[in-house]
Amino acid sequence: MISFRSRKIIWAAAAAGAIIAVIVVLAGKKPVSVKVLELKPGELRVIVNATTTSTIKSEYEVILSAQRTGRVVKLPVREGDRVQQGQLIAGLDLTEESVQSENLLAQSKATHEEAAKNLKRSDDLFAKGMISQQEQESARRAYEVARSQYEASRDDVRVKKDYSAIKAPFAGVVSKKYTEVGELLLPGKQIVTIVDPDRIYVLATIDEVDVGRLRLGLPVSISIDAFAGERFEGAIRRISPIVSGGKLETRTADVWVYFSRKDARIKPGMSADIEILITTLTEVLSAPSQAIIERDGKKQVYVAEGKGLAAGSGTRVRLRPVEAGESNWINTEIKKGLSPGEFIVTTPEAEGLKTGAKVRIE
Repeated sequence: MISFRSRKIIWAAAAAGAIIAVIVVLAGKKPVSVKVLELKPGELRVIVNATTTSTIKSEYEVILSAQRTGRVVKLPVREGDRVQQGQLIAGLDLTEESVQSENLLAQSKATHEEAAKNLKRSDDLFAKGMISQQEQESARRAYEVARSQYEASRDDVRVKKDYSAIKAPFAGVVSKKYTEVGELLLPGKQIVTIVDPDRIYVLATIDEVDVGRLRLGLPVSISIDAFAGERFEGAIRRISPIVSGGKLETRTADVWVYFSRKDARIKPGMSADIEILITTLTEVLSAPSQAIIERDGKKQVYVAEGKGLAAGSGTRVRLRPVEAGESNWINTEIKKGLSPGEFIVTTPEAEGLKTGAKVRIE
């Protein structure tokens, strides 16, 4: 038989269990805190962005290199200097090669002159019938060989002289210098990079899913890191016909965006971000892209019941399928499924949120 003291202990334990159960039930009914947005018709700018930070480049950019082994004896330019077409950029001392070329030229010239004399003598003798035609033709072949060797040696001397003076192929700016006076350069060694700052563009990479929406002439808004808060206008001039990228890489295509106006402050090598305006939709319903979730193969949003909801209001939410249209990085057009004046949940990732759940508006 259970004593009175034991019964009191059992009753206390049962009461405590009941209280805990009530707390659990009440806790389970606590409204989920969410943010909502009232849908109103408005403007939606459909924008395409580059996949990475873009780079400003020059349409004309060239790296001048040494074509012969030589020591730098002149380098009258510095980085940032403007140069004119044909201006001397670097002078190389090609003395050793030049001496060899001059010697070969002198030898080939002497051989050529001697062959010319022999040919003239052979022609005279042949005319008098004193030598055979075979001997006359042999003298002519020797002359032709000597002449070719002489012309080749002469051209070699001229080329070496040209290679000793590195000149600007077009007017531009020295953007990079790779050597200094006194350095011995081997063939192929870079000397300077020259760019034309007046023919600049933004080279951007666009995801393959967006390339089909692009067309030449589309307006582009450009922001440059060096000029925070400023916007520059441009337009698409070229779209690469090739999509690049491997199996594990994002497949992209290059796009060339040219500035609408020249600005001396903008320089090749600067980084930039672009926004390509595909189209502007007016009087359409749009929702924050993060408010749209995909379940059971359908795009859906949580809709808060009621009108005129305000912070602190309590209500319930229901999942509703929608038909989405155009979108940008921020908003997506809602073509069907929602009406103006309805409130949608913009924090669908809130813990405990499900269709029919009680919510409290933040």
